[in-house]
This record gives sequence, structure tokens and C-alpha cells, in this order.
Amino acid sequence: MSKGKIVATILSVLVLIGGIIAGVVLVKQRQDLIKKAAVPGGQAKVSLFPTSGTFNVGDTLPVSVYFNTSTVSISGVIVRLRYPYSGASPEVTASNIVINSIIEGSGDWNCPTKSVSAEGGNVIIDIACANISAQGYSNNTDTLLATFDLTVGKVPASNPLEIQFDPSQSIITQKSNGQDILNIPDPETGKGVYSISGGTVPTAVPTTAASATSTPTPTVRLTTTPTITPTGSLTATPTLRATSTPTTGQTTKGGEELPSAGFGAPTIVGLGLGMLLIISSLLLAL
Repeated sequence: MSKGKIVATILSVLVLIGGIIAGVVLVKQRQDLIKKAAVPGGQAKVSLFPTSGTFNVGDTLPVSVYFNTSTVSISGVIVRLRYPYSGASPEVTASNIVINSIIEGSGDWNCPTKSVSAEGGNVIIDIACANISAQGYSNNTDTLLATFDLTVGKVPASNPLEIQFDPSQSIITQKSNGQDILNIPDPETGKGVYSISGGTVPTAVPTTAASATSTPTPTVRLTTTPTITPTGSLTATPTLRATSTPTTGQTTKGGEELPSAGFGAPTIVGLGLGMLLIISSLLLAL
């Protein structure tokens, strides 16, 4: 066999090996993506309450965050909520994050993150709790994770105000394998829509009565009776928690199509090119 044919054979083998390595790497990346992204049908759920309401400037709205593992044992819960604002500071501020006293008082839980920040025109609310027990934690009902307050400073530019979970930053971790099992938040219970009105300022309506005598020095008596008419109402309209119906298609929590694990087109192309080069080199060697 000539040197040229030997070189061609070696190059063919190298291409084949490269195709196999590329295929393995792509498969691993896709499996990692599946591990990190929840899909419709994920067992665990998160929700808000109330999910709707009408509020005035100056009102404070307490919001509750719930989670449900659907009997799956978990090792941690991370949720991120966000809502938009405009201007130099938020029109509606978030504060006073309080973890469920049963969770916080348990020696099995540690909740290091309770923060509110502003980022890219959004108010960000982060809550994270880890279960450090050997068996993990599970429930089968909507369980309170934490509460926080929304205080209306002025009517927001984006009205009604929508607060929702950030699906890319909200995770519920399965104890046994560390996978994220959080389902895509349900549009009915995983989002709060709150209408904000400006309200009115109470006004004084005076009633004046005057009388004068016929004497050279008139005496005027003025009586003012103010009437205060406050206005404004606070109503919260809770909605029923709906249970989402899982679908068979796999998508990321953001809604993009999730690639399936296994050998994909890049792997097949690499293998095909490698085999083609090997066959070509063998034909040259004949």
C-alpha cells in the first residue's frame, strides 16, 4: 500500500473518531438541557394567591406563594417572581418577604434567600429554601412557602400590573436525582393580575350661614360645617386554582421546543462522513 493510501486511511479513521466524539458531546448536552428544564407534565407546581384584584394608590396587597410536590420527595425550592416598572423607581414596591413559620422553624429547612431587587425595568423577587433532611420533603397539597407585600405608590405605566414566575429561574429539585421537576406555571394560578386606580382625595364642602342686624355696627356670624366624603375601595377577587393538564410534547419552561435526548442529526452526519471516507480509502487501496 502506498504512502498516499495509508495517509488517506488514517485521515478517515480520525474523521470517524471525531464524529463519534462530537455525537457523544451533543447527546450529553441535550441530556443536560432536559435535566435543567421542566416540561409540561412535571410533577411539582407553584402558584400565587390572590391572582387578581382592584387596588388604589396607597393600598398594600399581601401575596402568598404556594408549592406542591405531588408526593415527590424534593431537596429544594427556588422561585423568582418579576413584574415591570417604568421610571427611576418602581410605582409598586415589594417588601416584607416572610417564610412560612412552619418551614422556617423546622430544623430540616434552610432558607438563605429572601430578596427584592430591580433589574432591567423589572422588580425581581427571589425566594430559595433547601431541605437538608436525609429523606427530603414531599406534600400533595398547595403548601404556603412565603408571603410578601406589594405597596402601591402610584398608578403604574403598565396597568393592570402583572406579576409572574420566571420559568428559567424557578426550580424544584427532586431528592433522588437532582432533576428539576417544576411544571410550567399554570397561567391561571401562576400569575397575578392587579388593576390599579388612582383613587380620589377627600374634599371639604363648607355650608355658610350669615345674618346682619340693622344697627350701625353690623355683626356677621359665620358657621362652617365641613362634610368629608372619602372614597376608595379595596377589593380582592381570588380565583380558583386550576390544575394544568400535562401534554405529551416536550418544551422548555419558556415554551421553546425541547430537543429529545439521543443521537441527533449532527451525530449521524459525522458518522456518515467518517464511514464514507473509510470506504473511499479502502477503494483507493484496492
